[in-house]
Amino acid sequence: MSYLNKFVDSIKFLEKFDKEHKRANLNYEEVASVIKSRLLDKVLNDFLDQNLGNAAQRFIENSPQSLENLCHSVSQQFYENWMSQPIGDLVPVAITVGNVKFRNREVYKVSKSSIKKTIAKGFCPDESLELHVWLTFSNMTVLDLTIVPTLIYKGLATLDDFDGCQYVIWKEGEGEGFDYIPLLQHNNFMYEIDKIAGYA
Repeated sequence: MSYLNKFVDSIKFLEKFDKEHKRANLNYEEVASVIKSRLLDKVLNDFLDQNLGNAAQRFIENSPQSLENLCHSVSQQFYENWMSQPIGDLVPVAITVGNVKFRNREVYKVSKSSIKKTIAKGFCPDESLELHVWLTFSNMTVLDLTIVPTLIYKGLATLDDFDGCQYVIWKEGEGEGFDYIPLLQHNNFMYEIDKIAGYA
């Protein structure tokens, strides 16, 4: 199944936790069709290709400490910064919860069932969670601000594996070594289960 189809399923999965989202009664075929049009939007693709890396680098430089194991907090802050500016209306981004494979190895043990249990448990900011959070733009470009330092922290990679780059920008079929598996799209996930760390 393509990233796009998994992402649409992850939007639908939000109905389990958000009554307003369920009441919206989205037509998921239409949602997929809109996303497909974004995949082919040359202006959008060119804009992200030219600007997203700089935005990611600025965010990391303004962060007071390393970002490993802070995927919820970091993704939430980048999301809120981005969406609070005019660019957020033109180029929206979504918080995505799921798993990531690095060199065909799953980094976390996470499933829809485990996500349900995590949300049912509620706010537990001092517990380590077996899941990952990243950002997905409307053309299905992934921005992951924490996977590189986290993989280094876990001893699964070195900075040389990423040519010194501290973040990952991934598109399906282009991101060598990575495979992103969206399970839940939830822009307020952070506030359900964790607390914001002190970031820019």
